[in-house]
Amino acid sequence: MEQQATEFTIRPNASYPCRSWPWFLGVLVLVSMIIALRLAWLGFWMVLPFTLLELGFLVVMVQLVKKRACYIEKVSIANNKVTIAHIERNKDAEWSFPLYWSQVDLRKPNHRWYPHRLLLGSSGRWVEIGQCLTDEERSGLADAIRQAIIMQRHVETMPNA
Repeated sequence: MEQQATEFTIRPNASYPCRSWPWFLGVLVLVSMIIALRLAWLGFWMVLPFTLLELGFLVVMVQLVKKRACYIEKVSIANNKVTIAHIERNKDAEWSFPLYWSQVDLRKPNHRWYPHRLLLGSSGRWVEIGQCLTDEERSGLADAIRQAIIMQRHVETMPNA
């Protein structure tokens, strides 16, 4: 029987595409500077330094939001291993675990207002995945990954026909 890979892709629900952030920020800066320069020309010169301060703060906040929203996690189950790939600009990482020893652990938080943690790993090495998901989505993903691991183990143990 031919092996079939199962892959789960996790990404934040970013309503604005990562490639469009510079355009968004550029339009905001342009409009704000036009207004501030016009007001400075009319004699309200104190508007200009505060506009620059506000735009600096806006650029920093947009960069933080962009960084938190522009990544992908892929969980792949195939070829006797479970692979987790964290794909982010200039910061990719990958972990692999043996299929038969891999475990999925949905840990309850220490405090009730904290979210659950979804961990995948084996032999004392754990990788947290799905930080952008809600608790219900984490629970569903944990069940789906467990089921995929069980199915892949079953496929691996079947004799070839």
